[in-house]
Amino acid sequence: MAVHSVMPPACGGGSCQLFGIFGISVQCFIGFWCVFTLACLWRCETPRRDFCTWVGDMSKQMLGAGWAHFMNVFFAIIFGEALDSDDFNNQCVWYLMGFLSDILVVTIVCWFVMTNLRPVIHDKCGIDIGEYDSGHGPKEESHESEIPELEDGGVGLSWWFMWSLQVAIWIAILSIVKGLVFFGAYLSQDWIYTGIATGFHWGGLCGHEDAQLVTSVIIIPVIGDAFQFAIQDGFLKRRIDQHESEHSSEGKYYQEQPRNLQQSLLKGGVDPRAAGS
Repeated sequence: MAVHSVMPPACGGGSCQLFGIFGISVQCFIGFWCVFTLACLWRCETPRRDFCTWVGDMSKQMLGAGWAHFMNVFFAIIFGEALDSDDFNNQCVWYLMGFLSDILVVTIVCWFVMTNLRPVIHDKCGIDIGEYDSGHGPKEESHESEIPELEDGGVGLSWWFMWSLQVAIWIAILSIVKGLVFFGAYLSQDWIYTGIATGFHWGGLCGHEDAQLVTSVIIIPVIGDAFQFAIQDGFLKRRIDQHESEHSSEGKYYQEQPRNLQQSLLKGGVDPRAAGS
């Protein structure tokens, strides 16, 4: 039996099961919450991405979040079942350890890694993170076996293949960073596990399986996921420089002019262009 220098308070041992009927229902709810959070972020952003681009970014984040959730559940079940000590086998505590490490450490480290790898990936592979077609998307060629080279040095790939490559890159980075961080959390379990178990004890959650599940998989993640998605969305979507943003605003202005002119004429007003002349 492993010897622990700091012993957590007894907190329901293995009473918390992530794969029970209630546990699966709770996990489905947080999945819907994640989609709702990403939709709210999209509606509030300026300038707003078009719907198809947002779907690509959103699905990329959701696959990453689903993979991270799977890793958290996997580690929680493994450590909850494999450890000899009954004081360290609560699956909800292990899951919360993984989730909090995601929010406090993994997200920041992934931001740093992606920010530094982004120009390298663009220069070496012709892949601009968050860009699925414009300049890097499908391009018709007479020979299907040839991959056309674009003016900016990128590679003309179909949008679905470009999206798949970006998902693979994101999940690879997420897996490596999360694995290393969770390993560090495991080595520090005497303090981290004890701190979370103590919080459960003070909150009166020990011995209440459903309350532990709701706290670990809904209450805390509702806040944590919103924070995490806001940061990840910033470095996983396509970057828009100032010139492009101004061009987009100018284009929107000229698009609205014919509409405003038509409305003015229908109301019996004077053509502003004729008045100006």
